[in-house]
Amino acid sequence: MMAKQEQVFEIAIVGRVTWNLHSLNNEGTIGNVTEPRTVVLWDGTKTDGVSGEMMKHIHAFWTWLQAKENNLPLCFACQSFQPQRADAASHDLPRDRGQEANALTQVLERCVLCDLHGFLVQRPTIHRQSTVEFGWVVGVQEQIHRDLHIHARHAMGLQGTEQEGSAGEEEVSGEEVRQAQPEVTAQMLYHRPTRSGVYAFVTLFQAWRIGLNEVNYTYALNDENDRKKRYELALTAYEWTFKRPDGAMTATRLPHIEGAEGLVLVAKTAVPVPLLSPLREDYRQQLRDLAQKQGVEVCEFDDLVKLTEILSELRQLNPFKLSVASQ
Repeated sequence: MMAKQEQVFEIAIVGRVTWNLHSLNNEGTIGNVTEPRTVVLWDGTKTDGVSGEMMKHIHAFWTWLQAKENNLPLCFACQSFQPQRADAASHDLPRDRGQEANALTQVLERCVLCDLHGFLVQRPTIHRQSTVEFGWVVGVQEQIHRDLHIHARHAMGLQGTEQEGSAGEEEVSGEEVRQAQPEVTAQMLYHRPTRSGVYAFVTLFQAWRIGLNEVNYTYALNDENDRKKRYELALTAYEWTFKRPDGAMTATRLPHIEGAEGLVLVAKTAVPVPLLSPLREDYRQQLRDLAQKQGVEVCEFDDLVKLTEILSELRQLNPFKLSVASQ
């Protein structure tokens, strides 16, 4: 008789990434200057940061892309990756008081993205907290460099020709070029940030909550294979998130990914994985000690290849199912 396959309750990935020459997340633009994200730590230290919202959006996008390619269920809004998710397709949900559990079950059954990444429906009033959580990606002190670079856009014209004053590049004959003198008719200067450094990150995946109706604490998905597919989807999206972080200004500031290191903590029983900030220099040893006391497994990685291997092995397991949750 085969042994029961191991289950995964929670997974945390904690560590540091090194990104060079990126501008993934910014405060906004004032005049012609784009300001990078700045975060303040408890001791008043200011450092660089990429928001958890940005990281979660990246994970959600890779989740959505896989779901589309593999014909997994997506609601009307999530078919086109609309941020409203279930709320944009709530017209056919039960709206009577006391029907919240049925409405939530319907949403979970019909959409992978709503299940994994959460949603808020205004009427009926139901919500689901995401199974995937990200903290700020925070620059490690004294290991961050920021700069502002000046750029210019020019609108070119030709004196004495019909092209004078026209914007952009114009196609003219060789004779016209010899006879006319080029002139800059307009110029726009702008400043763009570039950042490089070592960043601390924390993220948590609550696999046990996949398909769980948290109104009546029953599982909305009757087929465990459906839960397994969603579990695999989330882990693959994690892999792609670290291999291909997306965000602002990647058209001209695609990050130079230099490395990743840290720990993957895996709880296979109903205990929460410990979390400790990798802003601490001793975070690895502290987390190993905490995990050992809780019976949580620890896998260490020093590059993206090893992290990918760990996530591939975890995909072979099953998401934990609460024994007290009945169908």
